[in-house]
Amino acid sequence: MIGWWIVVAAQTPAERDQTIDSKPALLANWEVGPGGIDWLHRLVKAGKATQLAFSGYPNRFTAQAGDVLPMFADGPPAHRGPAIIGDDYVMPANWQGNVIFDHDKIGAYPPNQVLTIDAWDLS
Repeated sequence: MIGWWIVVAAQTPAERDQTIDSKPALLANWEVGPGGIDWLHRLVKAGKATQLAFSGYPNRFTAQAGDVLPMFADGPPAHRGPAIIGDDYVMPANWQGNVIFDHDKIGAYPPNQVLTIDAWDLS
């Protein structure tokens, strides 16, 4: 499979790395095809996010809740990705899957809450 698994947590990177059970801090996670992390790169370019890791295992970003969470009002940010035909699968253009959003938690955090966003390479 080609794409990304995105995990958004209301924790700093240090808190995320030190926490054994990070489920209480998880706000959202989903899978997307190629192009599915373009929204993160736009936030970095606009100075509203920082990319801390570039390896894909994961790519790690931080941003404030006020810059990210409004983008989740209708689910994952839209993206433009090509259709992918693999050896044993087909992903339609702009594919998203396994979407889990905790809208109660998403609405509960102040705008200055630090979020850690991990984008895991699924290829």
